[in-house]
This record gives sequence, structure tokens and C-alpha cells, in this order.
Amino acid sequence: MLALIHTVSGWLNHVGVLAVTVVLFIECFGIPSPDEIILLLSGYLVSQHRFSYPVVLLAAVAGSTLGGIGAYWLARLGGRPVMLKYFRFLFRTPERLDYWERYFQRHGDIIVLVGRIISGVRAVISYPAGLFEMSLARFVLYTVVGSAIWAVIAVTLGYILGPHVVSALESSKQYEAPIVGGLVVLGALWWWWERRRRRIRESSHS
Repeated sequence: MLALIHTVSGWLNHVGVLAVTVVLFIECFGIPSPDEIILLLSGYLVSQHRFSYPVVLLAAVAGSTLGGIGAYWLARLGGRPVMLKYFRFLFRTPERLDYWERYFQRHGDIIVLVGRIISGVRAVISYPAGLFEMSLARFVLYTVVGSAIWAVIAVTLGYILGPHVVSALESSKQYEAPIVGGLVVLGALWWWWERRRRRIRESSHS
């Protein structure tokens, strides 16, 4: 963890805020990237008057938006055959894919908006948006808003923590496993609830 922090710090020192744009751009394709670290460290550098707060936010939103649009078009052009071929473990059948498409059409706006704020989810949320052909204008709008909210939270936190941001990142490592475990449990409960509700709806129509 400490080595990664030093690496990201080196990027910021040598490349400047452009490093923020690049890291967040890459993240949107589902490639593991130190987005939290680079935004927190950028907030610390803002507190040291080495970076401009508005410029860091603009760099973050630009990276997330451009990367999101790229991933959106990859999924949209690849389409359903690619998803059923390479992601069958998620959808299993065309019928299951149809179900998720209807769900995304009803709740796509809020899914993209909130997904841009949640760690892990923001790295892949562009793919279902493209696959299910969400309006590009709506996708960009909610991507920009969600990315801005996330950037404000992370950069401001780094600014407040100031010189303690590195020790805070080190301390947070012990909470990673419980948080991931909690998210897995919540995801399983949500899947069970959706499946139960669908069965009830199907039985009522039969």
C-alpha cells in the first residue's frame, strides 16, 4: 500500500493534474486503478497550494467522462452477442439479459448516477449503459454529475486530512476486507430479493 502511495505521488509530482485524468480514464474500462489514492493525494496538494481545487475537479470529471464514453461505445458496438459469449456467468440466458435490460431502462439514470460514486461499481457501470443503449446524452449527463460528486468528496477529504492523508490511507487498509464482505452480502441479498419478487410476479400472472 505504501509503495503504491509513493508511486502515485511520483506521478503527481512529475505529470501534474494530467495524472488524475489518465488514472480516472483508465479506471472506467474496468482496469484496476488507484483512483481513490490519486484524488486524496491531489486534495492534499491543494492544501499545500501546489494544485488548484477547481482544476483537479475538472481533471477528474474529464477523465471519468471520457473513459466512461469509451467503455459505453465498446459495449454498445459489441452488443448482446459479446455479453452472452464472454459474460454468460452473469446473465446465463438471453431471457435473463432481457430482464436486466428492462430493469436498466426503468432505473438507468439513478444506476449510472449512484454507480459513479460507489467504489468498484464506477469502473464497470458504463458497460451496461452502452449494452442496453441508454441515451448517450443522458449517460453523459449523469456520468458528469456522479463523477463530480465523487471527485468533490475525495478531493475535499484529502484537503481536510492534509499531511495525515498517507497515514489515513494506511489505516484504511484494515477495513478493506470487512467492507468488501459487506458489499458481497448486500449484493447477494439484493439478488435474492429481486429473484423472489420476480417469482411472485410470474406466479401472479400464471
